[in-house]
Amino acid sequence: GGQLTRQQEWYGPLYANGYSPNSFDGMWSTAYSSIIKNTDALIPLAQKQKKYIQSGIARTLKAYVLGTLVDDFGDVPFTEADLGPANTNPKVDGGAAVYTAVHGLLDSAIADFNKTGAGSKPTNDLFYSGSAANWIKLAKTLHLKFYMQARLVDNSVGAKIQTLLTENNLINTDPQDFVFKYATNISSPDSRHPHYASNYTSGGQAGDFISNFFMWEVVAEKSGGSVTSLDPRRRYYFYRQRTNYADVNAQTASCSVQSYPAHYPAGTPFCLVGGQGYWGRDHGDNSGTPPDGNLRTTWGIYPAGGEFDANQGTSVSLNRGANGAGIDPIWLSSFTSFLEAEAAIKLGITTQGSARDLLEKGIRASMAKVLGFPATVNVTVPTAFIPPTSGTGSVDNYVNTVLTSYDNATTDDQRLNIIMKEYHIAAWGNGIEPFNNYRRTGKPDNMQPAVTTPNPGLFMRSFFYPAVFVNRNLNAPTQKTPGVAANKVFWDNNPDNFIK
Repeated sequence: GGQLTRQQEWYGPLYANGYSPNSFDGMWSTAYSSIIKNTDALIPLAQKQKKYIQSGIARTLKAYVLGTLVDDFGDVPFTEADLGPANTNPKVDGGAAVYTAVHGLLDSAIADFNKTGAGSKPTNDLFYSGSAANWIKLAKTLHLKFYMQARLVDNSVGAKIQTLLTENNLINTDPQDFVFKYATNISSPDSRHPHYASNYTSGGQAGDFISNFFMWEVVAEKSGGSVTSLDPRRRYYFYRQRTNYADVNAQTASCSVQSYPAHYPAGTPFCLVGGQGYWGRDHGDNSGTPPDGNLRTTWGIYPAGGEFDANQGTSVSLNRGANGAGIDPIWLSSFTSFLEAEAAIKLGITTQGSARDLLEKGIRASMAKVLGFPATVNVTVPTAFIPPTSGTGSVDNYVNTVLTSYDNATTDDQRLNIIMKEYHIAAWGNGIEPFNNYRRTGKPDNMQPAVTTPNPGLFMRSFFYPAVFVNRNLNAPTQKTPGVAANKVFWDNNPDNFIK
C-alpha cells in the first residue's frame, strides 16, 4: 500500500504486472498459519483459565488481521478457515460478512476486557503491558476504522460512529498509540526495524527507494517546489546520504538527462526533488537499479530507527542513529483525529469538534510523535536542528500554513483533500491506511502519475490472491484477472478510474 500510494517506490510500470501472486504469500501464511491459528487455539484455553485479558487481546488481533485481509484481497476464508484436517480447502466468505465478524470479535474482546474476576494478567504484552483500558481503546478505535471504511456502502455506520465519538473512549493520546517496538539486535534474531536492516548495511548501500512524490510532499509541495524547512518532520523522516546533486549523472540517475514527461500535470515532481540531495525514484520507474546505493535518500530516525539528518551527507553504514530501534505505527492518535475530521465532513458528525479543529489536532499529534521519538530511543538531536518554538521551521508555522489553506478552500472536496494530505504525510511507515484512504476518498488527489506511460491501466483496487492460496486450495476462487474493475473490495463503490 505504501508503494501504490507513492510513499515508497513502486516499479510497475503497469498495475497489471506490478505484482505477482507470490508477492503476498508471506502475508497470507502469517495470517492463517500463524496468527489466526494461534488465536483460535489460545482463546478457549484463556477462557477456561479466566485469563480474559489474554483472550481479549487474541480476539482484537484476530479482528485486525481479518479486516486487513478483506481490505487487501476482498473475499477471504473465515467460517471454514483453520479447521485443520476437518477442512483443508476452506471456501471464502464475502468481505461484508467478514467485516461483520470483525466487529463481533471486537465486541467480544471488549466484553473480555471488562470482565471481573480475571486470572493473572499477561507479563509479555508487547503493546500495552496488560492494560485492559488501553486494549479497550484500541478495540473501539478499530470499530471506528472499519466503520469508516464501510461508510460508502453501509448507511447504518453513521449512527455507530456517532456513538463511538460521543463516548470518546478511543486512541487519542500518544501513550495509547498501537505500535510495535523494534530493538537493536543484528542477528539471532535480527530484531531491528526491517527498513533499517535493509538500508543501514555494512556495505554502505541503501536498499530501498523512497518515492520522489512523498519526499516532495513533505519538503517542497507547500513552498511551491523549493525545499524549505516548513515541515519539521523532514529531518526525522528522511536521511540524505548527500546534501546536493553533485553526483547526479546519466548513470546514477538516468532520469536527469530525460525530458519532463508530457503527461505529467504542471508542478508534478520529476526525477529530483528541489536542490538539497533528496534522491528517490518516480512512480512506476522500472528502468533498473542504478549505482546509487550510497547516494539515495533513505529512512531516517522515524519510524525506522535510522539516522537523524543533520546535514551529515555521508553514506549509510551499520550502527547508525538508533540502530534500528524503530516502531511500526499500526495506529496512532493522529490517525483517529484525521478519521474524525473525515466523519465531520462526510457524515456531519462534529461531536469531537469541527473538521478544522480535528485537522489541527491530528497534525499536532503527528508532530509530537515524530519530534519526540528520538528521546524514546536515547538519541539526542543536535541543538541547532531542534525545530524552533515559533517562526520558520516551527510546528505552529506549519499548522498555520495548513489551516490557511483549509480556510481558503471553497468546497468540502477541497477540505477533505487537505485532511487526507496531512493523513498521508503523518502515516509514514504505515502503508495500510494510505491505501485504504486513497481507495475510499481518492485523496490526496494530486498523486504523481506513472512515469513511463500515461496509461498504466486501472489502479489496483485489491491485490491478487496469494499463490499459496489459489494453487493449493481446491475451493479457492479463480485468480483475479489483472486490471479489471471487478477487483474492488466490497466497501469500494467508487468509479473505475477514480484513482490512478
